[in-house]
Amino acid sequence: MTLPSVGGPFVWAFVAFATALHILEEYLEVRQLRKNCETAVPSELEGTVDVAKFLESQAYQKDKRMFGFVRDNVNFLWDKVQLFVITPLMWQVATGYFGAGPEKEYSVTLCWLFLLQWVDKPISIPFQLYSNFVVEEKHGFNKMTMKLYFADLVKSELLTYFFGGLLIPLLIWIVHYFGERFYLYLWGFCQVLMLAMMWVYPNVVQPIFNKFEPLKDDDLRSKIEDLAGEVKFPLTKLFQIDGSKRSAHSNAYFFGFWKYKRIVLYDTLLHLKQEDILAILCHELGHWKFGHTLVNLIISSVHIFVLFWLYGVVMYSGETSQMIIRQFGYGETQAVMVSLMVFMMLYSPTEQFISLCMTMLSRTFEFQADSFAASMGRGPALRSGLFQIHEENKGDLNPDEWYSFYHFSHPPLVERLRELKRIEGSQKKDEQ
Repeated sequence: MTLPSVGGPFVWAFVAFATALHILEEYLEVRQLRKNCETAVPSELEGTVDVAKFLESQAYQKDKRMFGFVRDNVNFLWDKVQLFVITPLMWQVATGYFGAGPEKEYSVTLCWLFLLQWVDKPISIPFQLYSNFVVEEKHGFNKMTMKLYFADLVKSELLTYFFGGLLIPLLIWIVHYFGERFYLYLWGFCQVLMLAMMWVYPNVVQPIFNKFEPLKDDDLRSKIEDLAGEVKFPLTKLFQIDGSKRSAHSNAYFFGFWKYKRIVLYDTLLHLKQEDILAILCHELGHWKFGHTLVNLIISSVHIFVLFWLYGVVMYSGETSQMIIRQFGYGETQAVMVSLMVFMMLYSPTEQFISLCMTMLSRTFEFQADSFAASMGRGPALRSGLFQIHEENKGDLNPDEWYSFYHFSHPPLVERLRELKRIEGSQKKDEQ
């Protein structure tokens, strides 16, 4: 077995883009680190944020950022080692064990993906352990034991093998069986899969990791049901989840199809004042009222269709596609998952642009959901709830403008509070 030969215009173009992107993101991290080193409370939060709490938040964000510098740079270098050596070498190992040829593609691909699943574990596991048991522990967020961490790891791996073992062979079969129009059928398969996972994940997968039980606070339950009725949200079940056994961070979400919606509250959220919880849920209901989930599903559907269509155009281009695969070190193979992985690397600049656009759209949706809560008369309670969540989670209270534009799917707290105050001022004028 010889080391794979990796190189050529397509490979170096991908490396150049990945390097430029890494430099850009590290520059943004440096800008944010400078903001996290400041000790003065931002002017718009003066008198609202306790100085000691602000400094605690700054210390937490600074520690996360310093750890992130090390992790990101190690991962960047490790990714290049994988690109030039490990990933194509593991393909050679799998092919050498099972043999080459189209009839061996299923077994070779599954073996290859299994090996890749583990080659980065010596890097990823230590980083995860340090993040949970050093950084998060230092700032009072980690509630996970070492036993629970490795139990979660084993469960996650088994679920990956189960779903991967079922879905990857089916994906390969669709591509081969339907020929040049495979993208139509692969897109349809993914639509069915997405809808199925919207039910499978909260009902089957997440209960493997967390305990779901009916909301115990009857008074809060009654008020949430009244709120749902007020906006005609088809609430069927209301749960609380034991998020506190892993982290002190809080969350809430809803899921379900059509007229069968369910709301889930993390137990780390339940200590807030009831009016604040109701305002936060009203914000979540705003996403439903404005159809944000449906819009995201439609965008995702179109995105997947274009992605598979382009994959077909590029990877069914005869000698050109084979030349691209050879440059990435996979010889003459026509294996579906190899060509799909190579295509996704070449497509990554476009994917990065789409991701930035989706981040910007997400911030717009968050403002709309805030405005819905404010229109329901819950603006002051939402401001109180958002502020308390940010303070307790030690969220970034002093974000850099460029960093937040690039990374934040939610607007910075200062911007949300400012907009809520503006809406409340407009409402008071209208009442007069």
